[in-house]
Amino acid sequence: MHNMNESLSPQQVGQIMQDFSKESAKMDMSEEMINDTLDDILTESGDEGEEDAVMNRILDEIGIEIKGQISKAPAPSKARLGEAAKAKQKQSVDEEADEIEKQLARLRAD
Repeated sequence: MHNMNESLSPQQVGQIMQDFSKESAKMDMSEEMINDTLDDILTESGDEGEEDAVMNRILDEIGIEIKGQISKAPAPSKARLGEAAKAKQKQSVDEEADEIEKQLARLRAD
């Protein structure tokens, strides 16, 4: 501890503490500004109603009615994801296997 006191005078330690305090305050202000900016960017603007109205007006102009078509849209499947693809792939593999067996039978017959 004695060596530390000899290498740094109390005035130097005080100056270092003041510099640290200033830089810490700058960092806090920067962090606050960044957080405010991110909050402004990420929060909703409240213009969704206006956006929907503009979209509906445009779609009406080109003759597209969304509300009627949404009710006619197919409902999502209750099956697990990938089940249909797996079944289709299995069917394809089975068809290929059947085709190969037919070809093998024809070769044996010849």
